Amino acid sequence: MDPNSTGRDRLPYQDPAVPTAAPRPRLASRLTGRQRGAMATAMIGGAIVVIVAAAAVGGFLPGPRESHFDSAPRPPFSGSVAPTSPTTPTLTPTPTMSPTPLPTPLPTPSPTPAPTAPPLPALLGAVGDSYSQAWSVSPQYLRDHTQFSWVIGTDKGDGVFSILERFQALGGSPTVVDAATSGMKMDDAPRQADAVVAAASKLAPGKTAYVTFELGTNDLCASPDFMTDPASFAAQLQTAISTLRTGLPAGSRILMLSVPDFPHFRDITQADPAAKALLALPANQYRCEPYLGLSNPSDIAKAHDYLARYDASLEAACADINAHEGSTGRLRCTYNSAVLADSDFTIEDLSTYDYFHPSLSGQRKMAEDAWTADAWASLPLPTPPV
Repeated sequence: MDPNSTGRDRLPYQDPAVPTAAPRPRLASRLTGRQRGAMATAMIGGAIVVIVAAAAVGGFLPGPRESHFDSAPRPPFSGSVAPTSPTTPTLTPTPTMSPTPLPTPLPTPSPTPAPTAPPLPALLGAVGDSYSQAWSVSPQYLRDHTQFSWVIGTDKGDGVFSILERFQALGGSPTVVDAATSGMKMDDAPRQADAVVAAASKLAPGKTAYVTFELGTNDLCASPDFMTDPASFAAQLQTAISTLRTGLPAGSRILMLSVPDFPHFRDITQADPAAKALLALPANQYRCEPYLGLSNPSDIAKAHDYLARYDASLEAACADINAHEGSTGRLRCTYNSAVLADSDFTIEDLSTYDYFHPSLSGQRKMAEDAWTADAWASLPLPTPPV
């Protein structure tokens, strides 16, 4: 496909909050200093009262005397009198307050450790089409300008904080393998995968690779050619993925982008007068037909079906990697259509050259979304370039 007329493509982990320990329960049985003093005084006073009472009853005081109010003589006493002995008063202790048992303190929960990001890769490989090549981001920058690319861009003043630049900002220096080629469809994926694996085979033992996989735009926007049959798309994808699965070093990762959200692109271009007028020109009638150029209801329905089936194949390929190699750490894959389908694009994120390729701000959003979707998102980064 002519990269000048069709463009291509597609696109697009976080720190869980550390749980804080629950406050220790306040002990209801704790007494203030003033309360403890009052209690001690009451206890001592009670003991004194008991001692005095016992002395009065038990003989510490003089014996009984005749009542001044009793005039009748007492009857004579008969019988023997047992010798008496001094009576020792029996003191009944005043009940004391037993302290309420203190509750067993709850164990302080240990903070959940933040997830550890994988090591930075020693190789960054780009599998893709014109979206990864930053093709015609504006009328002033026609054709490929990879210095503006969301994945391998290097320009410090474009506002695009690329994946490569983010790795470098974290201290990495990955080897770049740009296998992406403008205008290519999924049938070119096996060739691109071979190129990435060939370079990865030269890495030192223990080093890893990171591969961005962005293809499918030109399979969907194939006009005036036919759209790629979904079964062929899936078979070509599997061939490329098999190469990456067997050839990438252990611990490597793949970022699998979904096909761009062209129904959304159709909505925002039809709502913008300048974009709608440009796409209505005869020269643009085949521009991603039926979404941007000529269209009819039957074509739109078929395109929606093919788009959904393409994305299903991409998601299934990624899930199969994680189900097999992912559990051992041999290889992992990230797929997130909600983040990576460019559904957050506004009209300013499409190049005014053709309203099909991402502009500089579109490339910037792709870089942000791709980084947010994958394993290094929790790492602090310096302020991105303006």
